[in-house]
Amino acid sequence: MLSVDKQILFLLSRANRMEIRQIITIYERRHYTAPYIRNALSRLKKEGYAESPSRSSYRITDAGRKFIRSINLKPQRYGEQWDGSWELVMVEIPEALRKHRDRFRTDMLQIGFGLLYSSVYLSPWPYREEVRECIRRHELEPFATVFSGRMLDRDMGPQEAARIWRLEQLESDYRGKKTWYETDFHPRLEKALAAAPNESDPLGLFTLYLELGEAISEMNLEDPMLPAPLLPPDWTGRWVQNEFTLCLQRIAGAIPPASPYASFF
Repeated sequence: MLSVDKQILFLLSRANRMEIRQIITIYERRHYTAPYIRNALSRLKKEGYAESPSRSSYRITDAGRKFIRSINLKPQRYGEQWDGSWELVMVEIPEALRKHRDRFRTDMLQIGFGLLYSSVYLSPWPYREEVRECIRRHELEPFATVFSGRMLDRDMGPQEAARIWRLEQLESDYRGKKTWYETDFHPRLEKALAAAPNESDPLGLFTLYLELGEAISEMNLEDPMLPAPLLPPDWTGRWVQNEFTLCLQRIAGAIPPASPYASFF
């Protein structure tokens, strides 16, 4: 799922129903076009995460709420203790179902799994509900086996984890986000927060919240949130996750309670 799709789904999760025009107005402020947002809504509907009770509105489905809940809980893994167990998912998907296989692979990587071997997915965290939903959504029940346990012949360390989860590239991405935040986003935010109360722009603050939220959402979809024994000691991801989360809370607190955007927090 694209990060902007996930963000729209988040907004839908905080409202009983949203008019398409309202969603477009918010994202036009972020320089997204109306056709782009309509296509994003169509993707959410096609994937079963949203539905359209009328031609002009959308609302989230139960599947959408489960997805948002699982993705929002994912960053909390950084604060959890790992017991050394592994979750494995083995699949043998026929070539005739190649599209199902490719979509399943994308979803499994976004959940947080890595490829141990071809068609063998591995995670240190027990994403059992998310895996069951992923298998069900892609209609792959006859072709998948899920089990958990410990490795008997070796202990995996940061070097092997870096290969399986492409941590070098992820570290580079996190450093890029850190630079963007310090040199671009944070100065713009401070300028917006410094405005006098009668000059404040609730929609402007809200779009800054969405901009930062989209940046961290991109990383949340890429980052498997591995436990400390599998990460290098100076992992930039921890700093970015903590700093961005605190900043999001700060922006949310600055939006006036009477603003129509306050209901999204």
